[in-house]
Amino acid sequence: MNYAPPDLRVATEAPALIRVRNVTKSYGANRVLDGVNLDVRQGEVRCIIGPSGSGKSTLLRCLNALTDFDSGAVVLDETRVGYTERNGVLKPWTGREAAAFRSRVGLVSQHVNLFSHRTVLENVIEGPVQVLGASRASAMRSATDLLSRVGLADKHDSYPSQLSGGQQQRAAIARALAMNPRVMLFDEATSALDPELVGEVLGVMQALASDGMTMVVVTHEMRFAEEAGDRIAVMDAGRIIEDGPASEIFSRPRQPRTAEFLKDHFRFAPAEGRRDRA
Repeated sequence: MNYAPPDLRVATEAPALIRVRNVTKSYGANRVLDGVNLDVRQGEVRCIIGPSGSGKSTLLRCLNALTDFDSGAVVLDETRVGYTERNGVLKPWTGREAAAFRSRVGLVSQHVNLFSHRTVLENVIEGPVQVLGASRASAMRSATDLLSRVGLADKHDSYPSQLSGGQQQRAAIARALAMNPRVMLFDEATSALDPELVGEVLGVMQALASDGMTMVVVTHEMRFAEEAGDRIAVMDAGRIIEDGPASEIFSRPRQPRTAEFLKDHFRFAPAEGRRDRA
């Protein structure tokens, strides 16, 4: 299927914190990412939407050096992801270099991965103490503030098994924020939650967006993308087929595939110009 080139005007509007250039990734004969270009500015909420299997999660993992890509470049805050230049030659990162980079990028996925044998507070202070070298007292003060910020002020001494799914995800967000990340990545953070718990996690994400946190959000929550997203990238078959302000993508999509995808996720009420989640 042929698509028009994506609109990448954001690249000229302001310096980008994240720059993705012509990134490709294949697993055998399956090309998961096919020449992806994307910019994310400081303080921007960048939502990535599209059908399952379109490459959204793979792209997010490339931003965090969790997945190697075959060609192209990813630059975050002037650091070329995955490589260090030595004597004019690009050398793949060592495990230590990759881990150091990941400490600057928060990641919250649908799989919470909290330490089950540690309390919520201990989960949050682990990274600052073990990775950043913060004192335990300082880390505990910061963790206390963060847990209050995500609505878990009364859960310091609880273990993950004692929390609801939504509470576990909010604890995971606090744990990621404890590392003072330059950017937060969310990979379908609400997809494994019961419907009644989704709102509490989206509320925390909305608050982060309002506070100016740079965020890249892979999501099927179209209401959140429409209301919290600054710009939307639409992916299909490993490519970004449309890229623009949220208001334009949701009201005037240029690509038929985008319109088809949104129709599958919204019920339109043309007379009122309103959308309801399907």
